[in-house]
Formats: sequence, C-alpha cells, structure tokens
Amino acid sequence: MQPTLLLLAAAAAGTAGTALAFTTNTPPLLTSLTPTRTSTTRLFGKSSDDNSSILKEGRLVEFTAGSGSGGNGNKLGAIVGKEGKRNLKILTSTGRTVSVPPRSIKHVVPNGRVDKSDITQIEQHESAAASALNDDMAVGGQNVMEMWELLLEEEDATNSIDLVTISELLLGDSSSVSCYATKALLTEGVASYCFKELGGKLADLPLYEPRQVHVVENMRSRAEIEAKEASKWDELKRRIDDVSSNDNMVLDIKGESEEVQIALQSLESLACLANLSPEEMQREEKAASDAITCAKQFLQNIGRRATPEMARTMLVSLGINGWNKHTNMDLIRLKIPTAFDQYLEDAATEIAMNPPPDLDEDLRMDLTHLPAFAIDDASTKEIDDALSVEILSADDDGPIHSRLRLWVHIADPSRYISLGSPLDKEARRRGTSIYLPTGTISMFPMSLASGILSLNPGEVTCALSVGMMLDDSGGIDEATPPIITPSLVKTTRLTYDQVDLLLDPFCMVDNEGGSSGVCESVENAIDMSIETAVESLRQLQYISEQRLQWRMDGGSSESISSYELPDMTVKATQSADAIDGWEIDVYAKNVFAANRIVTECALAANEAMALYGMTHGIPLPFRGQEMDEVSDDEINMTPAGPCRSWLAIQKSRPSQISTNPLPHAGLGLD
Repeated sequence: MQPTLLLLAAAAAGTAGTALAFTTNTPPLLTSLTPTRTSTTRLFGKSSDDNSSILKEGRLVEFTAGSGSGGNGNKLGAIVGKEGKRNLKILTSTGRTVSVPPRSIKHVVPNGRVDKSDITQIEQHESAAASALNDDMAVGGQNVMEMWELLLEEEDATNSIDLVTISELLLGDSSSVSCYATKALLTEGVASYCFKELGGKLADLPLYEPRQVHVVENMRSRAEIEAKEASKWDELKRRIDDVSSNDNMVLDIKGESEEVQIALQSLESLACLANLSPEEMQREEKAASDAITCAKQFLQNIGRRATPEMARTMLVSLGINGWNKHTNMDLIRLKIPTAFDQYLEDAATEIAMNPPPDLDEDLRMDLTHLPAFAIDDASTKEIDDALSVEILSADDDGPIHSRLRLWVHIADPSRYISLGSPLDKEARRRGTSIYLPTGTISMFPMSLASGILSLNPGEVTCALSVGMMLDDSGGIDEATPPIITPSLVKTTRLTYDQVDLLLDPFCMVDNEGGSSGVCESVENAIDMSIETAVESLRQLQYISEQRLQWRMDGGSSESISSYELPDMTVKATQSADAIDGWEIDVYAKNVFAANRIVTECALAANEAMALYGMTHGIPLPFRGQEMDEVSDDEINMTPAGPCRSWLAIQKSRPSQISTNPLPHAGLGLD
C-alpha cells in the first residue's frame, strides 16, 4: 500500500509545537486522544441564547445561499453590518453583499475573523477548502478514514469530538482556514460518511461523532453506488454536450441503456408544456405525471434545469424523433397523428380502385338538378359541403320564404367506408380534420379525402343532404320538418371572392353595359349560365340575411355588434430561400356576403340536425355557450365597430360540449 500521510496535532501527541507524521504501515504514535475530546465546547465563551453576541461584524460564517445570493447550498461570507431590524449584511468572495436573516446562518467558522472589506481572506478559506477536497479525492478519503479508525479504537469512541480538535489532528493546526477546510472534508469529502455532525447552537463548536463500523460500511456501499451512478450520468452529459455542439454528430439513442432511452422519450411530455399557461401546465402535469417526473429527473441527472423549455431545447439540439425548432408541440401533446399507417393507405387505395356497393342506393334522393355551390378557399382540396336552393313554386303569391327550400349537402363518407372498418375506426379516433397554417391533417388519407369522398365539381357524388324551410322570422319552420336524406348531387366550385363578385351589381356589367371580365372568369368554372348562378346565389344571400336577423333577435353576439372582424389567415410554406426554411404569409380578409352565406346555412343545417336528433332520440354532441349580461349603457359607451365586437367576444364564456341539448347564447340559439 502506498504510504499515506496523516498529520497529528502536536498537542494530541503530547508534543508541544510540532506536528508529527506517520504512514499507514507505521504504528500510530497516539496512545490516547482523550485530552482532546469534548462534550460541549463554547466557541465564544459563555453560552447565550441570543445570537447577536455571536453574529458580529467581521465574523466568518456559512449561510444558506437561497437567501438572495443566487444558487443553491451554503456560501461563505463575512458579516459586515446589519440591514433593517434583523437581517445581516454579508460580504461574499465575489465582492457582492447580500442580505441574510439570522436563521439562515448555519455555521460560524472557529477563529474566523476578517476585515470588513477584505474579500481575499474569504477567498483563502474557500481556496483551502477546495484544495483539501481535491487532495482528499486523490487519496480516496483515506486520511479521514484513518483518523476515524484511530478514534474508534479509543475506549470512549462513542464520545464526540469538536471541529478544532479534528482540524489539529487532520491538518496540523486550528486556524480558521484549517477549520473551514476540515469541515469541508467532514461534510463533503469522499469519506464524509465516517462522521456524524451533531446539532447545536451557533455559540458551540461544531461537534462530530465517529459512526460505528457497520453504519459506515452501509453508507460507504451506498456512496460507491451513488458515485458510479453519478459517473454514468456525467459520461452521458459529456456525450450530449458533444452532440449539441457539433452539427455533424448524432446521439446513438439505440446504443444507450433502456433507462436513458425511456428518459429521452419522456422529454417530449415535458417539452410540450412550454407554450401553456401555468394553469394548463398544472393540468397536463397531472395527466402525464409519470413521464414528466421521469423527464425532470433525467434533466437533473445531467445537470440541466428541469423545465419544459430546457426539454424542448435538448430535443431540438439532439434531433430526437425529428424535433426541430418548428415542431408543433400541441400536435404531440394531444397525440394527434400526422400521417396514416401504411395498411390504412393501402385500404384507401383499394377503395378508390374498387368502390364497394352503395348500401343506400335505393334511398338516395337525386338532387343533381339543383345548382349546388361548393364555396371555399381556392386552396381547399377537400370539398365537403355545398349549398342549393329549391324553388317549390313559381307562383309569385305569398312570401318568398314559403317558396324556397334551403339544401345543405355534406359529403357522405359512409358511402365508401364500412362501419367498423379500420378506416372508420381511425376516422372516429381522429374525430375531425385539422386545419393548420402548415396544411391539413385529414380524417381520411388524402387519396380518399380529396378523391371519391369529396364533392368534386362536375361529378355526380354522394352526400347527406339537409332540406329546410324557413318561417317568416327566419327560423326553421316547425310546420314543415327538415328533410335529412342520402342524396346524389352535382356541385359547382366557387371561391368566396368569386361569389362576392357575382353578387356585386357593380361588377356584373362593364362600362359599355356588356358582361364584365369577372363573369367571364367564372364561366369556365360553372356548367350553367351566369344569370342562373347569380339568381341562385342571391336566393342564398336572402336566406342568410333572414337567418342572421333571426339569430340577432334571439340575442346573439351580433346583436351587440353587427360589425364583423376580418377573417385572419396564416399560411406557412417550406422554402429553402426563406428565413428558417419557412415562408409565412399573414393576411386579413373582410367578411362579405359569401362568408355569411356559408356560415348561416351551415348553422341552419346544424340546428336542423339537432332538432331531428332530439325528436327521434338520437344521441348527438351538443355545443353550448353562455354570455354575460351586457347593459345598453355598456354597449352605447363602447364605440361601434371593432371595439364593440370585442366587447361581445369578451362577454362570451367558454363553450361546452354535452350529450344534452344546451343553449348557445353566442349564436342566439335556444
């Protein structure tokens, strides 16, 4: 065994003024340590319960770092004065002065007094402690363990021993620098498990008790396991740092342990909380507590802050699961699939190539004779609804509403998708198509959604159609129940802009009284005359105006403000030439007749279906919303226009979904 030097205080060896040395293979020179033992030794003389007599200017103390100094653990500093009635001003080695309550003082360094503004003396103590810990690490804590063994050999080994005596035994003197370094060895060193620190008052010298052999052995085993565990995480931290700082390196996740692989995957659960409010974050943490706890512990193990933003940063820097700074965290948090499994794509291809028989063929109402307008943005690929007006009588007698039936046609996927099939189950699991600035996440593979399931223009397609008659106030006529039927329709595709232009009388003719260029641009998209299209669209406009007025009479948000806020559209397109690889387009579009037609007709169809479900006992999801009362004075005091529209929005409460019918105050529906 390599000899290890242990300095024994001259006083302990019975020799005054000289520190003796011996090696581990030399018999100890000590015959008794009893003279240096103490049960209670006063650091500052007579005991006092008042710490004010101890915590005086110039005293060197350890204090809890959380009290305003930043960081964690204990810090060393010198008392330089008071702040307020109780707090102490403490100077640290950084030259910073912090305010610390007396209860945060954990240790008074024996013999430790420094000049009020001399940080070099504080630095000397910290440097001595750091050096002692480094030397202790180099010899594996052997010096402390040898001293512990010697103390255990004493007959009264169960007695405690004070810090000053230990400092003399271990480092050869009892100066404040040595006492502070000794305390570091006993509390932070490799063999810190050999001694138990006994609590006491600040006025008392810190006391330590050598632990019994079996206790030390157990603690040593635990310490070795913990050290091995720490080494494992340190090595992983190094690999992660290397990958994060080098774009050409990747982390071999499959080469990591199962524990690490699980932890890396759990980072997603924590990262997805980064853009949530504190209340939402708390709810999500409860829902995914195990994964989030795992992620936080992992980040702590590798010396990172256990925060959602740190988890996101790590996922991006390591490229785990394809993460980048543009990853949509809400899709991941809500577990929304962005692609279809191959077997579903194959099933969709098979259906498109070999359509199954139409089980509702005998029930489908042929409505192909009615102009059916599919009104949407030009970029829309899934055409899932269309609108028609059926003229029931050419007789001009009687109100116009009694001669018109509104039809809303909805794409019918049940024509091709069998109940209980894999595609049906997947669509039910998704619940809806999701429209994002980056694109659409469809309920069905796009080969179907924009193919045979879509109400493609110029083709005879299958739909579920809702036919409604309105009463003289604009509500659904109770005397004429809505018709809900499978159907065949043939649609005409128009954009919102095209409909608005067709309904604008100033755009219908040019300066010479002939057809305008606007109409000519629409002719290629329709299989009817412009006059027929315009007449049908004006009938739809009339119905939408009647419906809007009926809802306003019912107290809808439009009754507070008829001004319609612009429809904001955000599009994100990947582009190699754009900043960060994405080109962003943001534009506002004013709401005109076309938008109102689509909105009001869709609301009427939903109301008709709700009434049908209630009448026939069919369970349906109902969306409801309450609104706070708005006084006439409050409305009049708010400027008309956008401000008043925002007032209506602010008065609207969050919507609710239930299997029981609910009123929707925002829409003016009972």
